Amino acid sequence: MFRISSLCLCLFASLAIADESSSKPARLTVAQKNGWAAYDKDLKVKEDAVNKACGSALTSSYDKSSYPAFDPMKDRTQSACQTAVGTLVAVCGTVDGKAAVKEAVTKTVCRLSTDGTRVSLDAGVLTIHIDPAKSSIVGKEAGSYSWKSALEEVL
Repeated sequence: MFRISSLCLCLFASLAIADESSSKPARLTVAQKNGWAAYDKDLKVKEDAVNKACGSALTSSYDKSSYPAFDPMKDRTQSACQTAVGTLVAVCGTVDGKAAVKEAVTKTVCRLSTDGTRVSLDAGVLTIHIDPAKSSIVGKEAGSYSWKSALEEVL
């Protein structure tokens, strides 16, 4: 009888300890603590390359309000954002592309989307909508787009 009582007591004690530890917030990793800073720093490198290639002075940012529970360890939009912004360098590879970027774009904004991956341009703001669940880039016409073709379509 003593063994069963001891076993039950140990079991209840371990459950209580497990319950206490689960109520503590998880320790944040360095990547989580520095997530937005790292994202912004990497995006700035792409922005600088675009401004050099296009002769523009655009700024780039993330629409942080569109990320309800940002965790850089789980988020997979950083690469798509940087690639899309960086693709403006290729768009500026032609005279018409360079003129369009310089004249039409003052800012790029990457935002988390739930209605597809695409780009839009409104009042100088080039918004890059990134939907992790629907990663194929869409445009005005049917079919799959590259970032370059989607950008050229709105410019």
